[in-house]
Amino acid sequence: MAIRPAALADANSIIAFVTEGAKAYPELRADHDKVRKLVTEAISSAAHFCWVSVRDGKVQGLLAGLTGENLWAQRRCCSVPIWISNVPGDGVALLREFRNWFKGRRGIKVAGFAPDIEVDARVWQLAERVGFKRHGGAFLLYN
Repeated sequence: MAIRPAALADANSIIAFVTEGAKAYPELRADHDKVRKLVTEAISSAAHFCWVSVRDGKVQGLLAGLTGENLWAQRRCCSVPIWISNVPGDGVALLREFRNWFKGRRGIKVAGFAPDIEVDARVWQLAERVGFKRHGGAFLLYN
């Protein structure tokens, strides 16, 4: 098992993994060009976060955070559009790496995600133990 920053060489594997995960949204159609562009940007730019969990050479987990301007608050924000893992324990390891990355970026005020699918409630308890605070339906970290 390896939890590590994603590399451009992982892009095709990440795209396949994301596309498979998109099946949880049967009423939406994946835009493969957009996925490729965002994955490449997330991997290539230090402004973003993109780490993977790899087992037997195959991506089994992913956490991507995209940093941008906050609509109304001072400093930037980082939104997590995808956090998924097929391997128990790897998801929390990815979340801890994201937290550590975020805490080192004082120019980003808030980071987090808003769950949009049903997930075992223990996952959200785990996020809170890592340091995320529940705010409405979102889980947020603050710098």
